[in-house]
Amino acid sequence: MYYKLHEHCKIVTGASRSAIYNLKDGKVYSINKSALNLINTIQENNAVLTNAETISIKNFCDELTKKSLGSLYFTPSPTQINTLSPPKPILEFAWLEITSRCNNRCLHCYTSSTNEPTQDEIIPLSRWLTIVTELRKAGCSALQLIGGEPLLYPNWRDIVLKAEEENFDLIELFTNATSIDDEMIKFFIEHHLHIATTIYASSAALHDTITQHNGSFEKTMCAIKKILAKKIPLRIASIIMKQNEDEAENIMELCNSLGVEVTPPDVIRPTGRGDDASLLPSHYQKPTIKPPFFTNELEFYHAKYFHPCLAGKIAITDAGDVLPCIFARNIHYGNISTTPLEEILNSQQLLTCWYTTKDTIKKCKDCEYRYACSDCRPLVQNNDKNKDWYAAPNNCNYNPHTGIWQ
Repeated sequence: MYYKLHEHCKIVTGASRSAIYNLKDGKVYSINKSALNLINTIQENNAVLTNAETISIKNFCDELTKKSLGSLYFTPSPTQINTLSPPKPILEFAWLEITSRCNNRCLHCYTSSTNEPTQDEIIPLSRWLTIVTELRKAGCSALQLIGGEPLLYPNWRDIVLKAEEENFDLIELFTNATSIDDEMIKFFIEHHLHIATTIYASSAALHDTITQHNGSFEKTMCAIKKILAKKIPLRIASIIMKQNEDEAENIMELCNSLGVEVTPPDVIRPTGRGDDASLLPSHYQKPTIKPPFFTNELEFYHAKYFHPCLAGKIAITDAGDVLPCIFARNIHYGNISTTPLEEILNSQQLLTCWYTTKDTIKKCKDCEYRYACSDCRPLVQNNDKNKDWYAAPNNCNYNPHTGIWQ
């Protein structure tokens, strides 16, 4: 009898331990060096498992089989070559910050938006429309209009119509929802828009304190109820800071009562007005990275070649600057006013960002879980005292050199 891991099971080695990734059911199993050596010996030598001295090996293989990680064979199993081609870097998603104006003045705003009168828009509508076409031509299939408050941009409907004409799979409008009226609701329905908005507390007083806009909670809630009544796709996001760090559960309960998908609130990002130590929560933290880990074949191979979050995404500001994402505001790939989008997408700087795999990140590169773990480079960089792009995430308590979780 012979033993071999299934082709959908991949081994990833770390500094002290390794992991078997079952790409069929998504489970990830950490194994020690002895187990790794045993698996390698069995597979490389097609070891025969019928002798009495191999009872312990057979027991080990039985455990692998129970977890659907491998099988016994009557004849040596030939090594199969993985025919899955390495993924190519393709633009998939873009944020368009079509205005920096906002009628809220949130304490933590990552763009430092205000409602102060501005000069003529830096990027004319005609350029936004051609950008939508160029994004689609580059492979982009999902678009989010954001700001500032995108509904304050006079021609936001024109951009939506252009994106609809270009057959984007997803067009989402991220709005504070305070200015939504019945005419807009009708437009959302007619043009199949998805809507995203934010709630910072379950009470008007606290929510309005964060937005610095009296009445904003009631206006947002009124719009949410109208959107849901018309069955328009809606998601609700929230950011936790010092002022509302005790509201996380209340916000999730509110979302549940509304029938909206419930997700844990994110933590304030140190960008724009959010770059203020006095706003940092004292006890609420972003969930720590910890087992169990799960992945699938597509995500596994994507993580081997690209950054798990940033790859395939760009953000374009109202000034025309192209960024890795809305939170990475210190990195500019170019400007759509002076450089063709195609040239920006092929720039080495952008590709270097997209190719920032966990194999290049401090500590992560030595971890057996690195292809099944999420990562936010802008958040890590902004929180690192040296602003190191390759710094280790501070919400991970695993030491890959000892294999111990602190």
